[in-house]
Amino acid sequence: MFDLRRWVHMGKSGREATPEQLGKTLPAGEPVKLVAIMQNPDEAAALRQIAADYGWRVSIVGSSDAAIAALNEQPIPLVICDGDLSGEAWRDVLARIAAQPQAVCVLLASRVVDDYLWHQVIRHHGYDVVAKPFQPEELRRAVTFAWSWRGWAYRRHTEVLHKPTA
Repeated sequence: MFDLRRWVHMGKSGREATPEQLGKTLPAGEPVKLVAIMQNPDEAAALRQIAADYGWRVSIVGSSDAAIAALNEQPIPLVICDGDLSGEAWRDVLARIAAQPQAVCVLLASRVVDDYLWHQVIRHHGYDVVAKPFQPEELRRAVTFAWSWRGWAYRRHTEVLHKPTA
């Protein structure tokens, strides 16, 4: 059976990237920057620890309003959205983030990870689903792919916005 999820994460060779190749996809000297919308303090602490271990810069906020404010302060191409937010449906959060002018890649964090949910996330302009509780290597894989996939659009967007005019 064709596995679309696995195909999306493959390189040109048709094989999944190795951890060494994943590390090479990040631009040299450019740390991963992300905003995480999370309300559970234990999950936020776990994400902070993983981010610290990998040298990522993470800003954890409690709502989509706060995430959008953070994105407007400093364009950040990656958001992790908790699928268990109280008061907000993840579909609405993904739609609000997708409506932002900058290119933003959204990962949905969920206790249930299956093909149906992944298809729903893609359909609502998300990029991938990551399992909770977070597993460092799995989160690293998803963040690295999302960062490299959306990073080019983010850099292109900021280059066009800041391009000097003659």
